[in-house]
Amino acid sequence: MRESISECERIAHAQGLAAGLGVALAGVDADAAPGLIAALPTTRVAPGASVIPHRMAQLEGISFVRPLAKAACSGEERTALAGRLGGVRLGMVRSLVERAVGHLSGRVVGGEPTIRKQLVLGTVADLVTETEAIRRLLTVAGTVSTAVADAHERLTVLGWEAAKLFGASGYLVDGPVRGVYVSRLVANCWVVTEAGGS
Repeated sequence: MRESISECERIAHAQGLAAGLGVALAGVDADAAPGLIAALPTTRVAPGASVIPHRMAQLEGISFVRPLAKAACSGEERTALAGRLGGVRLGMVRSLVERAVGHLSGRVVGGEPTIRKQLVLGTVADLVTETEAIRRLLTVAGTVSTAVADAHERLTVLGWEAAKLFGASGYLVDGPVRGVYVSRLVANCWVVTEAGGS
C-alpha cells in the first residue's frame, strides 16, 4: 500500500494530474465509480463514452464520464483507491507549493522578495508541515477508510491555503491552481464519504 501511494504522489508531482490518476486507477474500471460520474485520464476514455464537458478538467487531461453499468467494488478496494488518490492529490499540492515559492521569490515588496516576509515564510512552513503530516497519515493508515477520508478533507483545505499564495492569479482558469482544483473534483467522483455517498 505504502509504495503505491508514494508512487502516485511521485508521478502526480512530476508529471501532473492525468499521469498520477492513470497510476491510481491502474486495473480499475470506470464502472467501479461509486457515483454517477467517473473521472478518468482522457487517454482512457472509451470510444462512444458519454463525456461531460469541463474546460478546466480537459486542460488537465481529465474527462468526466457517465459509466455504462455498475461494477462491484469491495470496501477495501475503494479505500485502497482513495488512498492512492490521496497520494495523487498530495503530489499536486506539493507541486503547487513549490510553484508558489517560485512565484513569491520573483515578487518584490518593500525592496525584498515576498518570500522573505515573515508571514509568508510562516504560511509556507505550515503548508510543508501539513503536507508531511498528510503523507504520514496516508502511509500509516492508508487502509482505514475514516483516515483516508480525513486525509482528503485536509488536502482540500491545504490546496486552498496554497492557492491564496498566488493572490488573484490563483482564481484564473489557466492559473497554477487549476490542477489542485481538478484533483478535488476527481476525488469527488471516487472517494466515498462517511454518509455512504461519493
